[in-house]
Amino acid sequence: MRKDIFICHACEDKSSIIRPLVHSLSERGISCWVDEAEIFAGESISEKINEGLRESDFVVVIISRSFMAKNWPRKELSAVLNLEAKSGRAIIIPILVGTQNEIDSVVEEFPLLNDKLFLLWNGDANRVANTVQMTVLKSKGQLIEPQIKMHTCGHCSTPFQHGVHVCLGCHGTVIYGLSNQERFNIRRNAIFLVGFISLLTMTFFPFFSSEWIGQKIPMFWGLGLWSVPSALITMVIGGYFFEARSVNRNSHLIRVFR
Repeated sequence: MRKDIFICHACEDKSSIIRPLVHSLSERGISCWVDEAEIFAGESISEKINEGLRESDFVVVIISRSFMAKNWPRKELSAVLNLEAKSGRAIIIPILVGTQNEIDSVVEEFPLLNDKLFLLWNGDANRVANTVQMTVLKSKGQLIEPQIKMHTCGHCSTPFQHGVHVCLGCHGTVIYGLSNQERFNIRRNAIFLVGFISLLTMTFFPFFSSEWIGQKIPMFWGLGLWSVPSALITMVIGGYFFEARSVNRNSHLIRVFR
């Protein structure tokens, strides 16, 4: 039975990456060839893998440190590269579990991967599954609306998907909306502003009397019983209020800091 994708991987990545990814792909109607579901006791491993490669349209390669440290997955990748070169059709979808330096080291060992756009695994199986789904459906002539927003780094012009927190080009940190430091600065400035206004109010508010627990207490706002606690509470509320407004107003910002 023909499959959409064959998943080439190291067994060490099965629980943390392969199974969540296969689950996400299956939810999207993408059929997967995975060894633990296709190879049973007593069957020839190499024969079943060759059969899986022949009957799959694409090969998703999970390139991790475990993958690069084992001979069998590397042989599978070499075989698929050879198959891709002979067919003249792009069938390999590489997914990297690591950094840009590790991408460079992989390309040094497998130069034929040099012209491919690597997907970066960050633990979000749905994000990767969306991209793989789009590739598979596009090959079948079925166009779907992208489910993942794409952005471009302002420093190195490298494209990255929405939700990624490190640019693969310049290794800058991607910040969505306001950074924690910016939020802190807004909250601090708002607290100082509200505190200053409270101080002016406490200084110039007219004298009056207030009844508290049946007793009439003379209240001068600058020296009254509830002046300081009220001012402090107002400052804190004001600080968080202005911070929330600024966060909401700048939620569309996407920046890369190096």
